[in-house]
Amino acid sequence: MKKHILLAIAVLSLVKGSLYAADKNWTEFELLGLSPYAWKCSGTGATLRAEATFPGAYLKTIVNGTSTIGLVIDGTANNECPPKNMPTIEYSVDGGPFTRVQLTQTGTVYTLPLANGLNADASHKLELNFRAASLEKRWHASVPNLRIGGISLDDGGTLSRYEMRPKRAIIFGDSVTEGFNVDCQAADGPDWMKCSNARTWGHFVSCALDCEYGQLGSSGQGMVNTEINLPPLPETWDRYDGYSAISRLTDGLLLPEPDYVFNNMGNNDHADVTSPLVAWAEVVRAACPHSRIFCVVPGSGYHRSEVQAAVAALNQAGDAKVHLIDIPLMNKLVPNVGLPTQGSYDGGHPTMYGQAVFGAGVALEVQKILSTDGP
Repeated sequence: MKKHILLAIAVLSLVKGSLYAADKNWTEFELLGLSPYAWKCSGTGATLRAEATFPGAYLKTIVNGTSTIGLVIDGTANNECPPKNMPTIEYSVDGGPFTRVQLTQTGTVYTLPLANGLNADASHKLELNFRAASLEKRWHASVPNLRIGGISLDDGGTLSRYEMRPKRAIIFGDSVTEGFNVDCQAADGPDWMKCSNARTWGHFVSCALDCEYGQLGSSGQGMVNTEINLPPLPETWDRYDGYSAISRLTDGLLLPEPDYVFNNMGNNDHADVTSPLVAWAEVVRAACPHSRIFCVVPGSGYHRSEVQAAVAALNQAGDAKVHLIDIPLMNKLVPNVGLPTQGSYDGGHPTMYGQAVFGAGVALEVQKILSTDGP
């Protein structure tokens, strides 16, 4: 027999170290480890759902007493999504290679099998990532989103705590952060899903800094750009999506307060970003009074002087916890949009090699700052 461990029974809260549940009948269940800041929880009881708009969201948990694992997916979120644009996930059991799966079902709640034939007398680690999604109505509808309802286990199976890292980061970016063309050169819709992988530079940085992280990167987005169907970052950073109007903030604060906030925007902006970046950082500071805010120059070097000016203005205004991160080494890896390079299939978006170089550079610069200024 099967049973579903619903999110109503066990969900990681937005409040560090505590649980959120639609009811208090948690029984033996402890939590389902959702990445912070990335999942919108809604509904009650058996209809409670966790939904991610942006690729990069993940979950981590440990299953016990089961030979099978399944992911309960609410495919009604993806109604009207063309098959080639359906969300793609990847998962790993017990540290094995990641398996990539593009979702196919819409209009119903169903269970996607992840593992079978497991030793039911042992505990097993499950890691699952929202790998890729199209821009199909992103922000304005749930069509490209990943909406889950829980974990399916054999009757008698349970979840237990996955050891989560002690710190938190929230990461904002564009297609580089979303991981477009990380694995190959995308030519059309199916290639977009195959070639994109959202475990990008932010993942590497967060591992180095011992962080769980919420990654919110979207192709085409910028600080001021309005040429796509996604508003600029200052209008979206504090919300999960544009159709439910549910805020990430609690009484004006981002909770738990992240240790680190990263902004790697600018590639899509064709206007000066100095003032928008200053204004955005001031608003974020009100919601995150103690966080380190890192303004990261795009790997292309685009808008470098403006990002430098924005950080200088914020420092001069008295905010000493806003920092500039610049990795000039990346400039030669992505110098010519449309022409392949050592670190980019298309000359603009880093390969996984390029992402690792960028992530290592960012992590090193952050560690230098922390070693000088303290936590």
